[in-house]
Amino acid sequence: MDTGALKTCSTITLIVFIISSFSYSYASILVYSPASIYVSPVSPPIILEEGEYPLTFTGISRTSRGAVVYTDFETYPVQGWTSGGGAWSLAGGGGYKGNALSGTDNNDGGLGGAAQYYYNSPLSYSSAWVSVKVRLVSGYTYYGIPLMDIRRNRMYTVEIFVSSGGARRLDVWSYNVETRNGWSTLASGTLPGSFNPSQWYIMVVNYAVSASAVNIYAWLYDLNGNMVISVSASSTSARRFTPAYIGVGVDWTSTVGGSRGIVYFDDFIISTVDPRNVGFDGLPGSGYKVAVIDSFGDKVNETTSTTSSLKLGVVNDVVIGTGSDGRIMISFPNGFTGLNYTVPSSDAILGGDTYTLTWSSITYSIGTNGTSAYASMMISGSSLLLSGAIPLKIRNRDSKSYYLRLIMDSSSTTPATLTINVTLAISPSIQASPIRVSSGTVLSSTTGWLTIPANSVVYVYVAGYFTSSGYSATLRLYLEYSTLSGGWGVNVYYPITIVLGS
Repeated sequence: MDTGALKTCSTITLIVFIISSFSYSYASILVYSPASIYVSPVSPPIILEEGEYPLTFTGISRTSRGAVVYTDFETYPVQGWTSGGGAWSLAGGGGYKGNALSGTDNNDGGLGGAAQYYYNSPLSYSSAWVSVKVRLVSGYTYYGIPLMDIRRNRMYTVEIFVSSGGARRLDVWSYNVETRNGWSTLASGTLPGSFNPSQWYIMVVNYAVSASAVNIYAWLYDLNGNMVISVSASSTSARRFTPAYIGVGVDWTSTVGGSRGIVYFDDFIISTVDPRNVGFDGLPGSGYKVAVIDSFGDKVNETTSTTSSLKLGVVNDVVIGTGSDGRIMISFPNGFTGLNYTVPSSDAILGGDTYTLTWSSITYSIGTNGTSAYASMMISGSSLLLSGAIPLKIRNRDSKSYYLRLIMDSSSTTPATLTINVTLAISPSIQASPIRVSSGTVLSSTTGWLTIPANSVVYVYVAGYFTSSGYSATLRLYLEYSTLSGGWGVNVYYPITIVLGS
């Protein structure tokens, strides 16, 4: 075989293979369209804001008292009192609240043939106020308030007159043992047909002694504080006097007729100022509700401030409750309790008292986008006074509901002097179960879950006290909110720090 031919043949085969391979190759061009991605921050649906009333009540003190003598007749005999004629005893459970003093004129043995039970230390006020609650239990009689002179031989009386013949009056009398007739009427007013002597009524008397006259003003009120009648009188007699001995009295005479009346007395007070009101100074402004509550938990009265001072009417119970303890409560304009003060059992709330409040501003720092918060505030330094405050509120800006709770971190500092509750609240009556700290011990570190409806707010409400002043605490909290009930959805946490001081 010719090797050259073979060479030629191999070369030709290779060329054919190469040409054959290129017949299966293609050229391609890829074209891409440009794309852009934009990131835009979305505001969180839940944000933290400052509270509506950025303050806390830190103290309350009684700055004046007009009462000279007061008693609720819870015991008999009353210390420092004595009687002139009549039969006097304790009516257990018979009082407007608690016990009462029972009196009847059974022997005509007191001044003017009447019966008196009175404070046995002489007074010398040229002007004073007297009030007592009265109820005719049975029979017929004169009954009310005697004002006797220093020698106890002259007397003015303000008395309700209930006769067997149907007469019903409020009278002012003058009595002088040295005159022939003794008694003389200074003023008289007929009681309305609605008057029912078996019900409790409140007598209020004010006398004012001048160089030329003794002026006496008298009012009668029902238990709702409505005035039933008022009368006034003036004595210009040369024998006029400044009252020295004051108390309660009963007087049955033949003109009264029927059986000798038995009268119950309660809530007695002698004061240098009008006892029909309790005064409050130092309020933050208008819209704050002030209430006085007796030892039985019954509300005596409440009113709302229009300025920084107010007068609360207590004519229906001038010696609050049974003349011991009681409470004063002040609420923010949105109804949450800002102050709850318990009067010591050794003291009382009395008509004519004036109280002055102290309060402190809350300082804030709200984080970016409302997702964190810091608040610093002062609270009470006494276990007798509970301070309440709304340092923060939580706003839902979304069109759907979320679910909230607060969690207290273990890094919080809670001294043994601190008792505090922290909770979430829609209103004073709709609150989650609170975080609870008692005497520094954490009893519950989370609140219950609370639903925050769309486009609404929930308040962070704090209420508590230190047992004394000069202490501080730091509450490190987290607001947890969830898209589903019970925390079963997407959950987000916001840090909150609340610093407390006393």
